[in-house]
Amino acid sequence: MTFRKIINKSSLIIVLSIIFSFIFSGCGLYYDYGKAGDSDGIEDGSRNLVKEVVDGDTIVLSNGSRVRLIGINTPEHGMYFFEEAREVLGTIVLGKEIVLEKDISDKDKYGRLLRYVYAGDLFVNLEMVKRGFANTYTYPPDIKYNEEFLEAERYARENNLGLWLKSKVDIVKVEINYDARGNDNLNLNDEYVKMKNIGKDSIDISGWTIKDAGTNIYRFGKYSFESGSEVFLFTGSGKDGADKFYWSSLKPIWNNDNDTLYLRDREGLLVEIYDY
Repeated sequence: MTFRKIINKSSLIIVLSIIFSFIFSGCGLYYDYGKAGDSDGIEDGSRNLVKEVVDGDTIVLSNGSRVRLIGINTPEHGMYFFEEAREVLGTIVLGKEIVLEKDISDKDKYGRLLRYVYAGDLFVNLEMVKRGFANTYTYPPDIKYNEEFLEAERYARENNLGLWLKSKVDIVKVEINYDARGNDNLNLNDEYVKMKNIGKDSIDISGWTIKDAGTNIYRFGKYSFESGSEVFLFTGSGKDGADKFYWSSLKPIWNNDNDTLYLRDREGLLVEIYDY
């Protein structure tokens, strides 16, 4: 009897450990907060030559170090405006000397240096947002220029620049239930997006996408969105049908404190933004 109790207690501890590991491993983005002295020998304020531009927010220095521009996020490969964002960043920094500034974190889990980048007097991270080829993506503890990034994003939105070019479709209303009941990780389908066609005409939303402020993206298959109807996109798994679609994510998509939803048409133009 005693032996059985010991086994049950040990099993419970193991199960709880697995659950907590799963829950908390899904909460981070790309940060591991680095280690002291991890900066690849690159000091703040030193000049460094850029030999490659990977995408709109990642560059490679002449010594081989990869640098992730912090405070911003640009489209990943295969996403709308990926090439444009990479080309703009390349125009600004490729083959030129830049200066790096560290905030709090040193590297991400991929070994990239997390830095603010300057090309002459130009604050590159901020410029990418202001030109409309990056959205604000500050993540604690690296929030030094959060207000500046938000102001730059407001400017780009108001002027319909880059990522903020608007679609001709303006009859879709979006809402998010971002805080599921109980543990978000264990109740994924209580986290969902609701879209409503408030216009008089049906819309073919084939190829439309929904994206968060990070890198999570969902693409709709063939579907006719009828006038007055609603469509639900659940975070977890299920069988698509009628007005219900499933992201099939293994962890929550939407942050409980703040996030942004971007709804784009098949041309990549912005249909709707939902901030909270």
